[in-house]
Amino acid sequence: MEEKFDKNESSSQGIELKKYFFKIVSYWYLFVISVVLSFFIARWINNHAIPTYGLYATVMLKEESNEDEVAGGLTLFNKRKNIDTQIGILKSFSLSEEAVKELEFQTEYYRDERFRDNYEIYNNSPFVVNYDTTHKQHLWVPVYVEFISDKQIKISIENFRTEKIIKIGEQFTYNDFSFNITLRDSTTLDPQIIGNKYLFIKKSVTAIVNNYLGRVEIEVSPERSSILWLWLVGSVPEKDADYLNKLTELYIRKGLEEKNQKAGSIIKFIDQQLEGVSDSLQKTENSMQLFKQENKTIDISNEGMILLSRLTELQKYNQDQQKKLAYYTYLQNQIASEKKVGSLTAPSVMNINDPVLLGYLEKLSEIGTERDVLDFSVRTDIPISEKLDLQIQKIQNQILIHAKKNIEVTEADIEEIKRNIAKVNSDINRLPVSERKIVNIERKFNINDEIYTLLLKRRTEAAITQASNKADTKMLDAANPETAVKKTPDEGANKRKGIIFGFLIPILILVLIEFFNNKIKDKNDIESRTKIPVYGTIGKNKHRSNLPVIAHPKSPISESFRAIRTNLQYILKSKQNKIIAVTSSVGGEGKSFISTNLAAVIAISDKKTLLVGLDLRKPKLHEMFNFSNEKGISNYLVEYAEYEDIIKQTDVPNLFIALSGMIPPNPAELIESERMRIFFERAAEEFDYIVVDTPPIAVVTDALLLNEIADVYLYLMRQNYSSKNVIKLVEDVKKDNNLKNLGIILNEVQVSSGYGYSYGYGYGYGYGNGQGYYDEFDIEKKSIVKRIKKILKLKNTRNTHGKQA
Repeated sequence: MEEKFDKNESSSQGIELKKYFFKIVSYWYLFVISVVLSFFIARWINNHAIPTYGLYATVMLKEESNEDEVAGGLTLFNKRKNIDTQIGILKSFSLSEEAVKELEFQTEYYRDERFRDNYEIYNNSPFVVNYDTTHKQHLWVPVYVEFISDKQIKISIENFRTEKIIKIGEQFTYNDFSFNITLRDSTTLDPQIIGNKYLFIKKSVTAIVNNYLGRVEIEVSPERSSILWLWLVGSVPEKDADYLNKLTELYIRKGLEEKNQKAGSIIKFIDQQLEGVSDSLQKTENSMQLFKQENKTIDISNEGMILLSRLTELQKYNQDQQKKLAYYTYLQNQIASEKKVGSLTAPSVMNINDPVLLGYLEKLSEIGTERDVLDFSVRTDIPISEKLDLQIQKIQNQILIHAKKNIEVTEADIEEIKRNIAKVNSDINRLPVSERKIVNIERKFNINDEIYTLLLKRRTEAAITQASNKADTKMLDAANPETAVKKTPDEGANKRKGIIFGFLIPILILVLIEFFNNKIKDKNDIESRTKIPVYGTIGKNKHRSNLPVIAHPKSPISESFRAIRTNLQYILKSKQNKIIAVTSSVGGEGKSFISTNLAAVIAISDKKTLLVGLDLRKPKLHEMFNFSNEKGISNYLVEYAEYEDIIKQTDVPNLFIALSGMIPPNPAELIESERMRIFFERAAEEFDYIVVDTPPIAVVTDALLLNEIADVYLYLMRQNYSSKNVIKLVEDVKKDNNLKNLGIILNEVQVSSGYGYSYGYGYGYGYGNGQGYYDEFDIEKKSIVKRIKKILKLKNTRNTHGKQA
């Protein structure tokens, strides 16, 4: 069973695929139109789209050398640039903003095109707009410029509906506009631009910067190298090249300025210290010179030399501690004043050996550099900024704690030194007065001279570093518009896409139509949704007659009815008297047509057949046979007529008909009456077959009242008319009413010959006698022949008349 089911399922899928394939083939013209149209649309896009070009610039980040070490081994800059940090600086808002302002990109110039989008012409504009900087200017408002002559131009502002003719160079003032227009080349005016129309727009710097930041891409290539590639894609390669080159120039310039600023802050700090030491040294020199003039030459005794050496040593140590105290106090003040973290001076500048503090400062400088990159960004409230701020604050607190502890220790050392100096001074006081004075003077002089010499050395080193500073970045390749590569439109790819879309669009349309079409299209739609058998399919009636089985017995539609007749004979072979009820869901599905032709095709097979019009609400059978409907079933059921009065002979041999009669107010009650049962009992005795035309069951339930009488129920559905939901209704009707021998007839089937079958013949009944299609084809051929003959006859008649004339 499972194997059989799988075979049926795969066969059904094959039929579905074949059906869709032939459906696509049948709409070949739609594909041709779509492909041709899509191809021409692709060509139109290629011809009218504004092309874009890609170009690049390369920058190399150099490694730092020992030339950057000054002031006792102080490294002013990191050994190697952080690649991500430098990329962040290059893509920063502030750097891009400065580049846009220096390049004066706020004003954009366009050529006014009639049949395509306006494209920017940048420096190819024949004129330049000079704004009045003291006057407010409108942003984002197009201003049209048309050259009327070599001296006059017409200014048009469509947004304000104003026009004005002015001279070239004349100031134009209107509303929030104030500018003048001068020629880009002031020496000559190209006569070809006269009559041409241009426009310019002043845009906001923020919008321009955001546009460039969204388009510029930076990558490292080769991987793990120090070479940055700056890529930019735009419609004006000359303008984009200028932007990339200016951006790189500013980046290199700012890096050099940062190095010089750090060296300058060291020199400034040393100069402040030198200023105080220089004053002290000058005073000491003056005191020594004055003393020697007054006392001539005085030799210092051995005891005095020992005391002088001891006192000089203590004073020097005291000076060192005072510098240390001043430096840590300087750190506290700098941090408290919230100065830039990178501007703090290293302890080695003051000849202070503090590796712990130096580690803090290097870490603070590194985090400060990352924070500076984020400061370039438009947004400063992003989470990483807050995280870096917390790290900076943490390190600053550690530095403050470290400085506070060092200040306490240094102050204690200074107090101890002062006590030792006081002790040495007391020993010096015991020396002769003149010797004591010279000892004190030489002590001060030696200390100040040594400090002054050290500071001068450090300042010289810092000045040399500042003078020899070189940029850490080098431009390898400047952006060149001549090397720009065209990116869009890709003409070949657009044509290929056009052809592909030309095929896909019709397929999509057909798929969507199939998906949203809830109508029954063929027998497979029925068989895939219900187990109720399909007794047959009926093609579309292409003839004028309502009885094609009589008027055109060799036609395909007649063969369809004969196939259904054969099926019914197999189904009802054990029945003596066969009552066939024909019904449908709604009106318009061809129920009366099927009932009439089915009864007729049975009658011509030498079976006495009665056609009963039981659609008492909307009778139609009398119209098909041109009978009066004054007497019929309804009259019989209300006892206004007898059985013999309502049975009528038709022109078809063996076919009799009982019409519906007058429309009653209570059809359902009449059909359920005892007289209705008596009618069918008597009719069954007289006729071989009884075909009953009943009302649609989705509208009324009259047809279901014949459940005890009918031997077969034929449920009619119409292709592309009946809804697929009807199939569920049929299932419910069969389940609720236990209908006998319920089968489905699919009416008005029109199937393309490409599907591989025609009119649903699939029951194993062949056409070996040469009947069937030939009759209909002959009709078509005859009609074509008649048309040709008619045309030729008209031509011959005209020629004859012409000769007679």
